[in-house]
Amino acid sequence: MAKNKAGIFVQSDLTIREYLRKVLLPSLVLSIVLFILMMIVKRFVALSKIVLIILYAIPMLPLIYGMLYPYATASSRKVKINSRIPYFATYFAVLSTSDVGRSDLVWNLSTEKFLEPIASEMRKAYYLVAKLHRGMPEALRFLAKRTPSKVFSDFLERLAYSLDSGVELKDYLLQEQKTVMDDYETFYEGALYDLDVFKEIYSSLIISVVFMVTFIIIGPIITGQDIVSLSVFMFVLVLATEIGVLVIIKQRMPEDRVWSENAITSERKSKIMRATIISVSGVFVAAVVYLMVIRPRFSLPLMMEVALVLTPLAYIGRTIEHEEQSILIKDENFPAFIRSLSSSLAASGASLHLVLKYLSSHDFGTLTGDIKNLYRRIAMRIDDSKSWDYFASDTGSWLIGIFSEIFKKSIKLGAEPDYVGMVISRNFERLIRLRRKRGQNVASFKGVVYGITGAFAFSVAAAFQVTFYMNQLFSNINMPGEFLQNVISIPSSSGLQTTGYILTAILLLHAFLSSFSIKLADGGHLGISIYHFVILTWISALGFYIGGVVMGKMMSFAGIVWPLMGVLA
Repeated sequence: MAKNKAGIFVQSDLTIREYLRKVLLPSLVLSIVLFILMMIVKRFVALSKIVLIILYAIPMLPLIYGMLYPYATASSRKVKINSRIPYFATYFAVLSTSDVGRSDLVWNLSTEKFLEPIASEMRKAYYLVAKLHRGMPEALRFLAKRTPSKVFSDFLERLAYSLDSGVELKDYLLQEQKTVMDDYETFYEGALYDLDVFKEIYSSLIISVVFMVTFIIIGPIITGQDIVSLSVFMFVLVLATEIGVLVIIKQRMPEDRVWSENAITSERKSKIMRATIISVSGVFVAAVVYLMVIRPRFSLPLMMEVALVLTPLAYIGRTIEHEEQSILIKDENFPAFIRSLSSSLAASGASLHLVLKYLSSHDFGTLTGDIKNLYRRIAMRIDDSKSWDYFASDTGSWLIGIFSEIFKKSIKLGAEPDYVGMVISRNFERLIRLRRKRGQNVASFKGVVYGITGAFAFSVAAAFQVTFYMNQLFSNINMPGEFLQNVISIPSSSGLQTTGYILTAILLLHAFLSSFSIKLADGGHLGISIYHFVILTWISALGFYIGGVVMGKMMSFAGIVWPLMGVLA
């Protein structure tokens, strides 16, 4: 067997034929079609050099995507595998105490959807052992060379060595829990460190974009280019930058979801629907109040008008955030519950519903009501599996759902309750500690986004105010037209007005995509992005207003001081 790692196609779980047929060939065809379209557009439409460069760069994008696809897929698989390692190691350890044979044990691991893509890797090991009659250590080493995750590869290598040495699987996996969780913690904290580094890169990137935007706003006065065309280019530049930020955060951050897939119960659904109706109705009411009451009496900037109308949308985001906080509190109480449940099962030997009856009288914080509902469902003796599913759904927690599934299936297969509870509670608590660290890092990142947004809006408004002032100044100068045109280019009033609308769209785009960046970073519900979007819109509106006022005052002051200094001289 080769000692080196497998190629990129194996790590990304792609065959060369599949890659050529489904990825590279369509990308190449699309690039050719786009290039032909660009040539046709160039023939019939007169375009500036900057626009032509952008148009010729567009056909290259599908080809670049096709070339980088295997590497991006392998990187994505690596992050997903690393994110599933704690659940895999926990499930593997607790199942090792059951009456299931090794081959069936691997098969049980390979059928769990919440372990994907590790489950598909274990499926390969099962077929190697059960169908091709290979030894378990050989199958594990085979997989270790073909996975993109170093954490998972090291685990498989150590497991293969221990099986060759004759170590008891149960004892080895218990000892291995600390090693696996340490490796996962290293990976997780590395991703958080990347987020800290990315904050600096993000700040520098946005500052560079601000410089470009400022130059594009002021530049047409000197260069004579069309300010509207450059503003459209500016919009595309900001859009590409913000999408790049979203992709990087999505690819680099470990998958640590807060909400389970079936978290939207009828109660939560009614709360969210009621909040949605209130928020949407509030937007219409705010729009009517603004048009009928505020606008006739006050003249507000466009950005502030938009922020004022969108403010009621914050209610739905705040409602979802409140539900998310309740889920996080339930996560904190779950380890104590699972320890008590497993130790009581092991000590008393009683049935599950009797133990739950005893535990339901104890206080487990916000989890107490869900435990009582779990006891009532199991006491009905209809379907214990469904009862646990409803328990996970009531809590709404992704972590509780996974670890409840592990507990339920391991107990059903005859695993030792005290061992199961000890492993689950320890690993669960370590995941909670890592999540707290992530929350602190994301809070810092959120502060950076808020600050950058205000600075962005202030700089854009200041630059636009300079352009507007210079346009007014040179429009009022009595000079021959040809001489003035040779010195400076004056944008038209309609061009400046259109540019103002484009700047408003850019600030709204930045606020919208940045709000998604915050929630992708912390793994929470994307609906909360609406709340951050409203806040960022207000920050942009205030920054834009203050920037315009400050620069306007500075220009007015300069217009008074310079003539006065000329008189004094």
